Amino acid sequence: MATRKTTFEVVKLDEIAPLLRDAEILGNSEESDRETAPARILSITYDRSLAATREMLFTSVGFQVYSASTIDQAIKLCADKKFELIVICHSMPTESRRSLIRELRRRCATPLLALQRPGETPVTGVDQVFDSTQSPVRLLAEVIGILRPESGTRVSNSDD
Repeated sequence: MATRKTTFEVVKLDEIAPLLRDAEILGNSEESDRETAPARILSITYDRSLAATREMLFTSVGFQVYSASTIDQAIKLCADKKFELIVICHSMPTESRRSLIRELRRRCATPLLALQRPGETPVTGVDQVFDSTQSPVRLLAEVIGILRPESGTRVSNSDD
């Protein structure tokens, strides 16, 4: 059985803070009058360690994160709660992702972000595809850009 090596990149708060300020996720003390509820994100992945890592990343910047490890859980959560973004992980087999995307499109208008490995069969039917080999900071920038397009923080999946 082949082993899979998981690497984690250390993300420094000073790298993320400008993105968060731009997206108005971190409040300024002068703007404390205005309160907004944190955006709800549904993260769907078959890999529990990826789910936990992604949940820590998103909650560390103030998002409310719900995780689903099956299509049925994801559909139930979507029926019970309103999400501002749904993130679909590359750990799901291609055919399962296709079925999930079709079902989500039938039930809701929530933006869908698919994480994809290089060389993988392209994901269709989603609003954005993100190269999963990019850094957590770039993933946060992409998520913030989708949730708050006026922030201008979206990243390109092309090589810089």
